[in-house]
Amino acid sequence: MKFLERQLEDPARLTRLKRWFYAGLAVVALSEIAAPYVFHEEHAEFAFENLPAWESVYGLISCAAIIIGSKLLGKLWLMRREDYYDR
Repeated sequence: MKFLERQLEDPARLTRLKRWFYAGLAVVALSEIAAPYVFHEEHAEFAFENLPAWESVYGLISCAAIIIGSKLLGKLWLMRREDYYDR
């Protein structure tokens, strides 16, 4: 843990760590876009499945929908007013 604390306390090291993190994310995104062209996998049943990085976009949208839906469910149905037990 001391290594991570030392990296996060120094602003210059933190900036460098952020750059490496974003560079890694970019490499992963580009590799997903390039993978269908390199491996030539043709298993799509629908046309939109052939779009580059379709799985990542679908996963991002699904995750956002789950988060927004659960927050909405919590606000509208599960939460009670602050004075609920004061009556």
